[in-house]
Amino acid sequence: MCCNKIDKIKEELADVFIYATLIAECYGFDIEKIILEKIKINNEKYPVEKAKGRYDKYTNL
Repeated sequence: MCCNKIDKIKEELADVFIYATLIAECYGFDIEKIILEKIKINNEKYPVEKAKGRYDKYTNL
């Protein structure tokens, strides 16, 4: 069915989204809310002014 690498990547990504959606539904999670919460956490751990262009662990910033 899949004939190239991009198609395989799309299939795998779809699987990840399907499973993540099912888990969120099972636990009654609001997907948009938990994504926004995670973005907030990442912004605190990796402030742009310190992290942009760097690959250090956040504890070293």
